[in-house]
Amino acid sequence: MNEIVKANASKYGLILAGISVGFALLAYLIDITLMVNMGLGISMWVLGLVVLVAAVIASKKGMGGFISFKDAFSTFIIGYIISALIGTTFLIVLFNVVDTGAADQLQEITIEKTIDMMEQFNVPEDQMLKQIEELEATSQFDIVNQVKGFFMAVVGYALIGLIVAAIVKKEKPLIYQDNEDAN
Repeated sequence: MNEIVKANASKYGLILAGISVGFALLAYLIDITLMVNMGLGISMWVLGLVVLVAAVIASKKGMGGFISFKDAFSTFIIGYIISALIGTTFLIVLFNVVDTGAADQLQEITIEKTIDMMEQFNVPEDQMLKQIEELEATSQFDIVNQVKGFFMAVVGYALIGLIVAAIVKKEKPLIYQDNEDAN
């Protein structure tokens, strides 16, 4: 694997991990409801994409303005995996070791927000009850669900990474490749 790809994926993955763990820690300390705030969640998702795209662009610049699809995708997905591993590990420790009560509290807040949203969309009561039962039956913060969420997120980000790589890639023209081969 290209050293520039490794360096940028690691650097930006750690930056994104710092941002996401920092956000989770601040939300936990200031007001735990911030952890399930849809607007902040969307903002964090967009910020994550910006950081990962910046990683791909940094790799492209580091390679003289050219980057293959493979290198662009690798920078994106490895950066995300590094960030997600650190972030998921932090949340597993927080909710399953440090403060298990916080997971229960967030579960209740999530159920309340779900009920409010379903009422706004006039969801039939039988569907609401079914959804509430499903939410109460599983904890989104237990270790198994955190790991499942990690893998589902990797798949989602891989799809986005494919699109980013297709947009950002820029192959070297043959004339540049021939000159490099001669050296």
